[in-house]
Amino acid sequence: MIKMNSKELSGCKICEALSDPTRIKILKFLISKYPLPQTISEIEKNLERKVSATTISFHLRKLREAGLVTTNGHKKGFKATNKSIKVEFNGEGMRIKEEK
Repeated sequence: MIKMNSKELSGCKICEALSDPTRIKILKFLISKYPLPQTISEIEKNLERKVSATTISFHLRKLREAGLVTTNGHKKGFKATNKSIKVEFNGEGMRIKEEK
C-alpha cells in the first residue's frame, strides 16, 4: 500500500480533474471570466460540442473536489478559485502555483 501525504493526495485530485478535455475547457472558460461566477447554462453555451447539464454538473463537481472551482450556493454560479493555475513537476514532486 502506498501512503500519500495530504499535499500529494491534493495533487492527485488536481491531476484527475485535469485529465478530461471537457473539464479543461470548462476550467479555461471559468478562468477567462474570473472572478465572475457562471451558470451551468452559460458554461454549456461556451462548450464547442453539446454537453448535457448533468454532465457539466459532474465535471464541475470533480473540479470543485480538486479545489479548482467554487460555487456560490443557491444561485448555482461557479467560478475558478484563481485567475491563473500552474502545475509544475520536478524531481521532488508536484507543485501548484495559483495567482489570485
